[in-house]
Amino acid sequence: SLFIFGKIVEAIVGHWRMFVIYIVAGLFGNFASLSFNTDTVSVGASGAIFGLIGAIFIFMYVGKQFNRKLIGQLLIVLLIMIGLSLFMQNVNIVAHIGGFIGGLLITLIGFYFRTNKNRFWFLIILILVLFIAAQIRIFTIKEDNIYNTIITNEMKQGNYDDAKDMVKHTINKNYADDETYYLNGLIKATLDSKAEGIAVWERGLREHPNSGLLNYQLAIANRSLDNKDKAKKYIKAALKSDPSNNDYINLNKELSDDSDSEN
Repeated sequence: SLFIFGKIVEAIVGHWRMFVIYIVAGLFGNFASLSFNTDTVSVGASGAIFGLIGAIFIFMYVGKQFNRKLIGQLLIVLLIMIGLSLFMQNVNIVAHIGGFIGGLLITLIGFYFRTNKNRFWFLIILILVLFIAAQIRIFTIKEDNIYNTIITNEMKQGNYDDAKDMVKHTINKNYADDETYYLNGLIKATLDSKAEGIAVWERGLREHPNSGLLNYQLAIANRSLDNKDKAKKYIKAALKSDPSNNDYINLNKELSDDSDSEN
């Protein structure tokens, strides 16, 4: 695809302009992916290639030359790409759309720079607004830790040894958060013993002392061991971290009711 569409664009605008279109389209594809695909890792050049396809459509539009053969080839490729996106896993259609839009815009900007300054500045402002909006979206959304997602998926499939290896990798690479330790504790409790799981959660709590998740899990674990004093200590810490969490509120109430019943 890069050879076919890259050669077409290069023949029309030269290699430097083709390079600019390719890079800008790739950036747009990546920003779109970062903005909306928050639970996965994505690599590849397809977003930039879709930008080259978008540029070719603009060339035909501004040149008023609609080559049937070329249009047919483009439509076939687009249909194949759409089909792949619908029927195959791990295809980043968001990056494709972002790259296509990036290719359209940067090509129009290049055209209107010489022919229509008003439209040129309008598109410059538009591309800046989209860029700023993407940055705001990227840096304000709460992203899932992709490693925790992988660990969770392995556990759901019963692959606890693989999940354990991923936990080790995550901790060694300093990507671990409180959820990583929570999952590691579940793995240890399943493969080894409840005591091993509790030890992992306590170690995680030393790393993340304000974690509501770990405090809550330790409260549940200690309650199951009939150590209600420790359970109440942990659930109070969890509530301090997140006072509106219904699970924390309910467990605190249950522990309080148990104490009242004993009294």
